[in-house]
Amino acid sequence: MELAFEYLNLTSLPEDNVIEVNECYRFYEIFKDLFNINFKESKELREVLLDILLHYLGELDLKQGLNKIEIYKKFLYKDILNNVFGEKLAQNINCFEKEECDVFLNGLITLYKTGVSLELFNKILRKIFKNNIVYSNNEQPKRIYIYLDEVKTKEYEKKIDIIVDTFLSIDMKPFIFWKQHFGILGFDNTMKNGEIVMIN
Repeated sequence: MELAFEYLNLTSLPEDNVIEVNECYRFYEIFKDLFNINFKESKELREVLLDILLHYLGELDLKQGLNKIEIYKKFLYKDILNNVFGEKLAQNINCFEKEECDVFLNGLITLYKTGVSLELFNKILRKIFKNNIVYSNNEQPKRIYIYLDEVKTKEYEKKIDIIVDTFLSIDMKPFIFWKQHFGILGFDNTMKNGEIVMIN
């Protein structure tokens, strides 16, 4: 429900507890005939109808769970499709399933609030690729090794590219390993012949 406060950053209700609502902002199709400027009769009835309908629509809004974050996500998704974030993302965003896209958009909102972080990158990666491990290189901190326990496909490749391009700092150098883990000295389960990848 779109509320029309006089001050945008107001954190409490006005003293008289009266909150103005712009009924035409989102519900124009519903109210356009009810508030036609050429229609002067039954003003009192129309005001009562408006009150009833707004309370009903407010309850409906509450039950549908549409909140500020959901509205942000709708606008973000629209901007992505309109190439605001680049052509590559616009072309590949549909490779995400609905829940994955929701995770991605939530991550994008967090990115706006907190900036780029390895923690956010790991969080998004964990939610979209369930079986993954991210290793950092102690000798070269800008290099990270990403192991994905998936067979490499075009779809998965698009997903990881989008996640890396969006959530990983531009100065980081990611190395991605699919299905076969690289060998780590001292960890026998990563040192099986024919099942490891060598890195230098």
